[in-house]
Amino acid sequence: MTNVTIYRNKQKNIVKYKIEGHTGFDESGKDIVCAAVSAVAQTAALGLMGVLNISVECEMKDAYFECNLPEKIDADVREKVNIILETMILGIKEFEDQYRKYIRISETEV
Repeated sequence: MTNVTIYRNKQKNIVKYKIEGHTGFDESGKDIVCAAVSAVAQTAALGLMGVLNISVECEMKDAYFECNLPEKIDADVREKVNIILETMILGIKEFEDQYRKYIRISETEV
């Protein structure tokens, strides 16, 4: 199962997201569910870096992806960050609805 954890601060802004585990939908290299989650999460990180020019810290290894946002983000940029990341969450929740046995998304306050 793939676990997606969204970390929000007290203002409900996403400050970090983490994806762990293989979905188990199919064998490695053929797992379309795992590939879809990974693509959405990585595209969000690329949007933050390439479109909004935010310096995010990402770590990626086998069955693991983590993205940490900087503590200080200007309010106007934060609004755009939230749009990108909330869109990512919508996509992952859609996958979760379709593949409940393989994906679990949760949120926690930090």
